Amino acid sequence: MDKLVLLLLLLLGVFPFMFFQDPATLCMVCHNFKQGHCLRGKGNCTMKQGPGCRTRDFFVFNEKDGWKHNYTELDCSEYCSPMSFHYGGMKISIFCCKGQEFCNRYQGKLIKYNLT
Repeated sequence: MDKLVLLLLLLLGVFPFMFFQDPATLCMVCHNFKQGHCLRGKGNCTMKQGPGCRTRDFFVFNEKDGWKHNYTELDCSEYCSPMSFHYGGMKISIFCCKGQEFCNRYQGKLIKYNLT
């Protein structure tokens, strides 16, 4: 009887971990996405844990036009944190997502952002 109770407790303790884990998320990968096409490094990756899919948009500043979209990188990231930061005349905007297949898929044409 003690073995049956122990087995039951073990199954009840393991059951939630077997069936209620976050599902893996399939993400797009592209090292240089520009004007609607992946120019270099096309593929995919799978995130089983962690933040998930990452999109990094790179912008270049010029006096005439302000911030203009230069290219986008798509990948998986364990430590993705949405943010925007500057490196001199370059701005990088990071977006993170998970739980939906290819949630970092490029959604449209980025020409100009008003990122101040």
